[in-house]
Amino acid sequence: MDAATHHDPASLWAPRRQLTLAQARKRSERVRMLRMLFVACAAVSIGFFAGHVIKSALTAESKPVSVTKDESVTMVNPRFTGRDSTGQSFQITADAARRRRGMDQAVDLVGPVLTDEAGSQVRAPSGMYDRAAGILELYDDVSITDASGYTFMSLGARVFVGEGRIEGLSPLQGKGPLGDIRCDSYEVLDDGNRIVCAGNVRTVIYPATEEDTPVQLETTGEGDTDGSN
Repeated sequence: MDAATHHDPASLWAPRRQLTLAQARKRSERVRMLRMLFVACAAVSIGFFAGHVIKSALTAESKPVSVTKDESVTMVNPRFTGRDSTGQSFQITADAARRRRGMDQAVDLVGPVLTDEAGSQVRAPSGMYDRAAGILELYDDVSITDASGYTFMSLGARVFVGEGRIEGLSPLQGKGPLGDIRCDSYEVLDDGNRIVCAGNVRTVIYPATEEDTPVQLETTGEGDTDGSN
């Protein structure tokens, strides 16, 4: 009877069962700790990543973009001011300007407009302003107007802003209170008070009135002149 009790299988299995449960509890505790450690590491990694992204965004907004010497610098709504040889002030505005490579003082202009103190304007769809030389080059559909009501159209003009002088190598068409004029080339002098036309000059002179502001027209080369009294 004692021998049977000593070799009872149930009595041998009970310690093993207790040992197995203890090992299972330890394994479960280890798995739970590993899960917590994994979650903590994931949270730290996400925090570092998010912080890096936020820092990069803030840094990009606060610091200007660096531009190398080989890249062009574009300005929106530029404005240049100065005075000519007679002390008259002038102003050059444009929709945009881009500095030319290798020419720090030269900028290409979009929609340039030159305005002087007397109210005269010279405008064109495009142009180039050399600040060092004081020259404004205008291209395509150049329009020259003054306060007296005269308007001149040409395909190109070179404005010497410091001298109050305009040179044109393209044909000119003009219209105003004094009359109409067409020529192959022209030059505007004395801040617009004197215009010299050359090459196939044709003029139509209107009767003068007391309100008309005189503008001196000089013509050279072959041409026709019509007048009415």
